[in-house]
Amino acid sequence: MLPFQVAGDAAAADPLAQGLLEDICGELTRFRSLQVISWMSCMAVAGLSDREAGARLGASHLLRGSLRRAGERLRVTAALVDCGGGRQLWSEQYDFSAGDVFAVQDEVVARIAATLSTRLEETARDDLRRKPTDSLAAYELTLRGLALLRNGSASADEEARGLFERAIDLDPHYARAHAGVSLSWFNEWSCHFWSQFEENGQRAYTHAHRALEIDDRDALLHVVIGKVLNYRREFDRAAWYFDRALALCPNDADMLMEMSVGEAFLGRPELGAEHAERALRLNPCHPNHYFAYAAIAHTAAGDYERAAALAAAIDGFPIVDVPAFVAIAYARLGRMEEGRAMLAVYEREYRDWINGGREPEPGEACRWLLTVNPYRRAEDRAVLAEGFRLLDDACGRPSEAAASGTARGSNPAAAEPAALVPEAGQWRLAFAGQTVRLPALKGLHDIRRLLERPGTEVHCLDLAERSDEHFAGDAALDEPARRALKARIRDLQEDLAEAEDRNDPLQAERLRGEIGELVDTLAKALGLGGRSRRLGSLAERARTTVTWRIRHALRKIEAAHPALGRHLANSLRTGTFCAYRPERPIDWQLAEEPKAARQQQAPARSRA
Repeated sequence: MLPFQVAGDAAAADPLAQGLLEDICGELTRFRSLQVISWMSCMAVAGLSDREAGARLGASHLLRGSLRRAGERLRVTAALVDCGGGRQLWSEQYDFSAGDVFAVQDEVVARIAATLSTRLEETARDDLRRKPTDSLAAYELTLRGLALLRNGSASADEEARGLFERAIDLDPHYARAHAGVSLSWFNEWSCHFWSQFEENGQRAYTHAHRALEIDDRDALLHVVIGKVLNYRREFDRAAWYFDRALALCPNDADMLMEMSVGEAFLGRPELGAEHAERALRLNPCHPNHYFAYAAIAHTAAGDYERAAALAAAIDGFPIVDVPAFVAIAYARLGRMEEGRAMLAVYEREYRDWINGGREPEPGEACRWLLTVNPYRRAEDRAVLAEGFRLLDDACGRPSEAAASGTARGSNPAAAEPAALVPEAGQWRLAFAGQTVRLPALKGLHDIRRLLERPGTEVHCLDLAERSDEHFAGDAALDEPARRALKARIRDLQEDLAEAEDRNDPLQAERLRGEIGELVDTLAKALGLGGRSRRLGSLAERARTTVTWRIRHALRKIEAAHPALGRHLANSLRTGTFCAYRPERPIDWQLAEEPKAARQQQAPARSRA
């Protein structure tokens, strides 16, 4: 970026021009796709032509700016120039009062940086489209893949993924290519989540972490992980990743818009609305889906007037439930005719994309939205449920299903209740419209006893049902076992240090937990002076036994029924006291039904 040219009252304007130059350069360095030449190097070529300056600096583009003062008004102009062809690719001007200079300076810097980043990426993609695929290096392959991701179709995602994988073959340590793989799965997860929701979310999450292990400064990847964690109901971790992304790159418009809805889920809807408005300002030539995301964010924040105004500009619905949020905003404003029309659009989208073409039953689509969207706060779900009740009243339809918001599992379209029932030597597990069967496991008995008393702490001895004599003869750890434990603890401590160095809190937490368990085991095996002693007390052995049984059962459940496995993993607490604490109440069927009742219900389950 070249120094700002100053006109008018130069003495007053010079410090501002220098400050803008330094701030814009600093802000541009936050965008991972740009390589920014220091403004100090640019000072040496300020008097050269664009082509000469670019050749001297080895730059593909230059940003030229001017600062003009006229009385109490200041005008800042910025222009992006292609050094090779000398073409001006973009230009914009900003007018403000001299008295407001420090108040608006950050906004001007942010808008220039965000717009410039977008324009440069678009120019690079346009150039690459004209090149034959076989001649592209890893960087060019990645840019082509990122361009395809903007199409928003499953076929484009798959094609982009192939380009990213080729780039990784050329450079296995190219973080942006790994990031592209994550974003391709993220697209399918967030935009096409009606199929393989769990699998695609896990793939996006895994590849995002893989990319961050190489370079943890990619803000958008932190957003990807945060959004996946939201849907896992791991809200504290999701908030950490969102906050980290904002600290890394606060002026990336695409990232801010992605975060806007996620903040609403976290119970920070006002912040989500702020992100949406900032994204609209930073990227005034934004794609149309910005309006849809912003409308959801403002509905969650209770600004229904703004949500309705944004909805008027939406051309198509990038997410199935967007028209439902718009309908609720209309209902809250008393605009029932528009709300009814938009609710009909939502129910049609739900029928086509979620329900496989089957017409939804009354309240079914509303229950789905209230349950599948991971709202942390019950009051946020209640606001949406009340909006559906208003619409149902206006439509003259029963409103109980829409207002309850207590659909079972992650897919309230399912007619079958949640169940964990022993039947004929096996266990039947039903959740979110899917039923599986597993062989008898002791851990399933433990889990069922916790489901019977949600929120109640159950002592591990009550679950283990062991007597004191059962543990009386347990052998102590021998010397080889103690040495192996100590070596494993040292290895894990080294892994923990590496995880902390690369800012990987999830891996670090897992390692701390494993280290803690091993240290406890070793401490219980040693007496005074490090002498061997028998392992643990009755309660300690019961805790270990029950924890192992439940974790073993969870692994089997997760393999057969990922949605149920995720729910139980997030809701079960093990230790000396164990408990089942779900995010929302779930009506579990835990006793075996009479055979006739099961046969009567079978047809309804098959339709679900």
